[in-house]
Amino acid sequence: MGRLGGWEIIIILILVVVIFGGRRLPELGRFLGKGISNFRSSIKEDSQKPDNPPPADNPPQENKPDAKE
Repeated sequence: MGRLGGWEIIIILILVVVIFGGRRLPELGRFLGKGISNFRSSIKEDSQKPDNPPPADNPPQENKPDAKE
């Protein structure tokens, strides 16, 4: 399969306008843009995290029930 040509892109855009309507297109664009930006920021956060975090200075203490009898 080859790449999409100019006519194919125009037909796809016309179908999108017919299916979703002109009023919802800006809303869909905003939703798509926010999704892409959230995806990019999560990738950046994951790449900045170290693989093996250093051990904590104070390890968590076990929760022991209080003996009140």
